[in-house]
Amino acid sequence: MLESSPPLSVVLIQAQSSSPDMHKSSHRRAALQAIMRQLSKSLTVLASAADMMVQGRTDGVASQSFLIWLQPNARQAEDALRRLREYRLTGSAAATELIQCLTVLVLAADMIVQGQLRGDASIETYDLLRRNADRAIKSLEDLKKEVLS
Repeated sequence: MLESSPPLSVVLIQAQSSSPDMHKSSHRRAALQAIMRQLSKSLTVLASAADMMVQGRTDGVASQSFLIWLQPNARQAEDALRRLREYRLTGSAAATELIQCLTVLVLAADMIVQGQLRGDASIETYDLLRRNADRAIKSLEDLKKEVLS
């Protein structure tokens, strides 16, 4: 027995109606990938700078160069955080953890760059920066698995 196929007009209408949803989903995915790439780069720089400062591998001149890298990368992380919040990923534990870590990272980087910390407090803040960068990197990887898989 031969099955009849739907008229071409019905097939075209169905394809057109699903096309905007597919396009929207594709656009969302691409935007999230771009945000996550930006975050990954910023987190790598923030974690590396904090790691070197905590381990004492820098002198006064070198530490100034690290401070120069902190602010623009903190701003990039802050921008990515703002953009990530627009996607309202509130059901994701990884997104919540990432947003919390990024908030702490940005605040700690700003305090360091503005010179609000001296002595042991600055080392503790670098350590805080490093721990939160590690947590943020892990949360980012978890979020990628959740959202992009």
